[in-house]
Amino acid sequence: MKTSIEKLKNTVAQAAGKSDETLEMYIDDAYLDVIEARFPEAQRERANRYLAAHFVVLAERQVLSEAVGPLKRSYRSTNRDFTDLDTTAFGQEYLRLLNKFTKRALNLAVF
Repeated sequence: MKTSIEKLKNTVAQAAGKSDETLEMYIDDAYLDVIEARFPEAQRERANRYLAAHFVVLAERQVLSEAVGPLKRSYRSTNRDFTDLDTTAFGQEYLRLLNKFTKRALNLAVF
């Protein structure tokens, strides 16, 4: 089962400033990943919630400085790819659940 907008808002503070339509989009996108990862039914809502929360946090770009003059704005960034799950606490929890509850096939080549 998918998570709810209410549960997502209770999980991640940044969700409060997003429209329900935007949050539903994050939930839907995350749920597709949860299904593809083959989470057990009992874990799907939780995995869905944490991955959707990860998407909410990724959508927030933190402004470091802003100028009014010739309109300058600089954002916080790192050398990492912001789509990596380990960049947020919610993504890290999703990874933990993924490792605990899913079985990933090993790709072994035999020569």
